[in-house]
Amino acid sequence: MAMQMSGCLAARRPAAPASSQNQRRHTVQVAAIAAPLKDRETLPSPSSLERELQQRLANSTPAPAATGRRVVLESADELKSTWEHRAWVGGATALMGATLAGGLGQVDGIGGMVEAGVAVCAAYALADLGTAFYHFFVDNYGDASTPVFGGQIAAFQGHHQRPWTITEREFSNNVHKLFKPAAPFAAVLALSAAAGAPVWWDVWSSSFLFLCCMSQQFHAWSHMKRSELPPAVVALQESGLLISRKAHGAHHKSPFNCNYSIVSGMWNPVLDGDNPETSVWMRLERYIHSAYGVEPRSWYEPEQAWQEQQRPGAPLS
Repeated sequence: MAMQMSGCLAARRPAAPASSQNQRRHTVQVAAIAAPLKDRETLPSPSSLERELQQRLANSTPAPAATGRRVVLESADELKSTWEHRAWVGGATALMGATLAGGLGQVDGIGGMVEAGVAVCAAYALADLGTAFYHFFVDNYGDASTPVFGGQIAAFQGHHQRPWTITEREFSNNVHKLFKPAAPFAAVLALSAAAGAPVWWDVWSSSFLFLCCMSQQFHAWSHMKRSELPPAVVALQESGLLISRKAHGAHHKSPFNCNYSIVSGMWNPVLDGDNPETSVWMRLERYIHSAYGVEPRSWYEPEQAWQEQQRPGAPLS
């Protein structure tokens, strides 16, 4: 696993023209200015230049605010769940629950139980696969102005820059952006269950949709320390049933081109492979580039908006 994680971080696109790389890469260089020997003692040290740079960056960006033991970037109100958030989450969950109940209500005998069990397992596996592909696309393509998905693309970019904020959000605040667009689909599934859809469909579809929506919370838990998690979540992570902090950590290393699954992570070894140059993601990136001329973000050094910031209050590394 260690070899796989280190390998997936090394993948890059074939050498791009220098002008293209210069346009996309953001670096800070400090040039030493020659001075007479007698004046060299007055030249600023590298550490003082670094402090000055950090101070200028801090002055150009509103500083995060600390509230008690919780360190947050947004205001406290922006991290809290509202009644609207709870309504979307609760309403969509109720519809999915009704679909699941409708399917389970039709289970008859051992054969029906096996059918329902297989449907749940299939939903669990495919939800992990589905979140991997969704995560891949929003990480690598589009921006905040992209129709329909722009808000979520911007949110994922912000998450790479400030990954700790996901752990500061209350539950409904964190997951409502997935439950809200899922609500119409949940309503359609509930209607199909009422019309007598097959057991396997009711069980699979409701479980799949719910797990995809909950992946945002599984993702948040993978950024939290063990001491911050409920014992049941710790047990699920340690058993491999939910994505763990260690398993997800490799994704937050430049160039962010592996470990995209955020339900259990079971698909990561399959999709990442042993060689990043032959991974599913690299093959897909090359196909998209060949067919549409669009390059993914992972082919370049992170832009300023993607560079992870130091968490306020955390020790410097």
